[in-house]
Amino acid sequence: MDASDVHIEPSQGPTRVRYRVAGVLKESLEIPRWMHENLVVRIKVLARLDISERRVPQDGHITAEEAVGPDIRVSILPTRWGEKIVIRMLRRGRSLMTLAQLGFRPQVEEQLHGLIRRPQGMLLTVGPTGSGKTTTLYACVNEIRREPINIVTIEDPIEYEVEGISQVQVNEKAGLTFSKALRAILRQDPNVILVGEIRDADTALTAFHAAMTGHLVMSTLHATDAISAVLRLTELGVGRPVLSSALIGVVAQRLARLNCAACAEQDFPRPIYLKHLSIPDTQQGLLRQSKGCSQCKFTGNGGRIGMYELMEITPRLRSTILTGSEFDIRDAARLGGLISLTRQAVELALKGDLSVREAYRACNFEGDE
Repeated sequence: MDASDVHIEPSQGPTRVRYRVAGVLKESLEIPRWMHENLVVRIKVLARLDISERRVPQDGHITAEEAVGPDIRVSILPTRWGEKIVIRMLRRGRSLMTLAQLGFRPQVEEQLHGLIRRPQGMLLTVGPTGSGKTTTLYACVNEIRREPINIVTIEDPIEYEVEGISQVQVNEKAGLTFSKALRAILRQDPNVILVGEIRDADTALTAFHAAMTGHLVMSTLHATDAISAVLRLTELGVGRPVLSSALIGVVAQRLARLNCAACAEQDFPRPIYLKHLSIPDTQQGLLRQSKGCSQCKFTGNGGRIGMYELMEITPRLRSTILTGSEFDIRDAARLGGLISLTRQAVELALKGDLSVREAYRACNFEGDE
């Protein structure tokens, strides 16, 4: 089913197993209650976790024996009815995508081509889990990896194996954290550093220090949109003077489910969705939603599309980040040509490509437009 995650959820009755396919959880099967503990123990053994510990969360990793099989990240959480397991499937051997394959608007793709060839600065991709942030960063690396430069990555775990670049696997049990690995890499004469994720203040400060001292640093961050990334970084302790001088661009992205073209019909969404997305009643006849058919396996899903907003840091925006409020930054970004995720989702909904519910689910920002 090409699932990205498997959820094994105990309850008072049977254990429920659900797969996350195209960003949505689908119920797959039920396992008898008496089998749950045996299943947990087996997964713990494979992931080299403590089978006697049931009171605290545990994280582990299962490496596939086959060269092209998926690596598996395991997270175990104690709940009322037993330990819940979430498995993330990390498929090795996937071919790297290019920027052209990701579906950027031509202007955004051209801007991104320019940003990844800057000699120094911080380039961020932001969005929720599963929105394709790491895929975008690897596409950027793929564009420049054949140039005469030294590219080093720090990841947890390594999601793509890339020829011609040095990749470091974080090992927190051994004391090799993102920030420690980053400090060591700075002594390796790097041109480009890819940090898998900025999780804490130490990593954020070290990464921005690297971006200010002659290195191009690319990383991901959990934030709702490009402007929110600036506020999130200030929360992590990165000062506004550092932000305004080191940040060169932020890509915010979402993956949205397209309507199935074979079974799309007129949509009649709830008024609250139209209100939040600022869609006038006069345009309601343009809205479509798929009901499900044999062609889409009765899911109504015709694949997924990427939506991207790129906030390139212009001199005007740089000075606004230094002294302005969130609203000032938003206004300056729009004047600089930023097209928001919400606006893109509404455009796709009015073309009939997305249902209004999907547009709302993917880009629910209050007061964005």
